[in-house]
Amino acid sequence: MPLLGRRGPSATFIPMLKDLLEQGRNEAKTNPGNAKITLRKIHRLISDADQSEKMAIEENKDDVIRILLEAGQLLFELSDKDKSIDYFEKVKELDPKNVNAWYEVGRILVSQNIQIPYAIVNLKKAIELDPKNYKAMILLGDLHRIRHEDSEAIKWYREAMKYTDNKIEILDKILSVNPNDLEALEEKLRFYTANGMKEEAAKIYLQLALAKNSIDLVDEGLKLLPNDTNLLKAKARMLISQGKKSEAQQFVEKVEKLSPEDPELILLKAQMEEKPQVEEELFGEMGEEENEPEESELLISLYDPITLRRYLRKFGNSETFKEKLERLISSSGRLLNLLPSIEEILRFNLDLKSVRELFPEVDGIKSYILGDKDSSEKFFNNLVQKDQKNPVAWYYKARIAYEKGNKNAAKNFLAFALRLGYPRDIIDPSLSELVS
Repeated sequence: MPLLGRRGPSATFIPMLKDLLEQGRNEAKTNPGNAKITLRKIHRLISDADQSEKMAIEENKDDVIRILLEAGQLLFELSDKDKSIDYFEKVKELDPKNVNAWYEVGRILVSQNIQIPYAIVNLKKAIELDPKNYKAMILLGDLHRIRHEDSEAIKWYREAMKYTDNKIEILDKILSVNPNDLEALEEKLRFYTANGMKEEAAKIYLQLALAKNSIDLVDEGLKLLPNDTNLLKAKARMLISQGKKSEAQQFVEKVEKLSPEDPELILLKAQMEEKPQVEEELFGEMGEEENEPEESELLISLYDPITLRRYLRKFGNSETFKEKLERLISSSGRLLNLLPSIEEILRFNLDLKSVRELFPEVDGIKSYILGDKDSSEKFFNNLVQKDQKNPVAWYYKARIAYEKGNKNAAKNFLAFALRLGYPRDIIDPSLSELVS
């Protein structure tokens, strides 16, 4: 009897569905094309069911739901995503409280990057039905992160952490939104320390030390890895900034012993000797022997514009360097502390997709650094009309007003920028007199 011909008594209906599922399951391994055809018949049979078959479905609802869920999952794996949604929607009709169906519809829509508002509705419904559904929470966090809604993304990631032991993956997601999220860094540090992962813990100590400007945290990292040159250089820089150059000397010497070709040595030594033209000397003397920086070194340079400028001049035309820079900025997310380095990247005329996506102010910033203050001012005036809470726009309006001699306006604009979250420690020194 053909599967889609007369189906006979309703007593054969459920076994027919089970047979189709088994056939589709087997074909998925050997003949995916046939598997799609076979599995699609299940939904058609259920949708076209006559009265007696509808009664059979109602009497065997749990079995039918299991069949629909597995068939939908198989179709998803066979890249028949649109059809797989129909199966999960059918489950929602049969059982509006089925958590898996709501979650799967949301997940599939997210994977296709379509109907995002409806995807959010489905994922939130899955959480409403199962308040511990951390997978739905993670997906919601991912959605908000893609849309640059950072606070919402972090909110859902933190909620998900309450209900899973796999916290590192979620902490990485939080740090992709905000690499300087101190709470996430400290949680990650506790995990690495508890599991004896010294190298990983030392890197976190360095990140925390840079974020907090804490020598004590550098020392904690050095207890784990006494010969880590990045930690040693951080210790030297901090001591120099405190005027403790004699103490910094031993750390500079240790770096020189461990890594004599390290390009930052010239900068550190010059800072200790207070050479004002160190940058030009640095670029002029390195020659061709300097190696392209590792990602860990490049990450640190994103918070040190002078070092990044040197890297850009030396390696800015290298495709591998640009790929690393693109990857690091993308993973860092929209972090305002990166803006001084973003300026350096724009000065070098490097067009990075990640910069443009994360910093929609890029055209205004580029006009500013190229000296076209009028175009820049027009750009940021338009931007604040659309988004009055954009701290970057107010900050550059302050810089432009100050350079045009309007100090009162500049002071007001800068106050707005600071109130809206612009980092005080990256304000251009020329505006220092405006900061109360």
